[in-house]
Amino acid sequence: MKYVEGVDYWVRLVEFPNMASPSVAVSNGDGTFTIYINSRFSPERRAAGLRHELEHLEGEHFYRDDLELSELEAAADGRLSLSAPARRAAKKREARAIPLYESPGAFLEDFLRRASPESLRLLRISGLLPRAGRE
Repeated sequence: MKYVEGVDYWVRLVEFPNMASPSVAVSNGDGTFTIYINSRFSPERRAAGLRHELEHLEGEHFYRDDLELSELEAAADGRLSLSAPARRAAKKREARAIPLYESPGAFLEDFLRRASPESLRLLRISGLLPRAGRE
């Protein structure tokens, strides 16, 4: 998809509070976007930031929930192709096994086995678990 500056997106040069990022794109909620460019960076870095944000727009990354943020960032930088195999691999990573428990007791047993010592300590303090040594 091609976006037209001044119609589909606007570019604003602003001074960010720090140099964490040379640019950021924000959805305006109506299908248009505003790209903010950090004036603290050099002209070359600002141009690269603008190109990066435009890649997000053209790749329709704001509408992709099948990929992780790191993958979208890599695609905008040209380090990852979002071809069909890449999308299928991302879908596979999303598929997670959801444990099914036979009873509430089985769930509690699994939870307590995996809980951190700090979580168990807080549950004991709150009275939701018996104190250590008492069953």
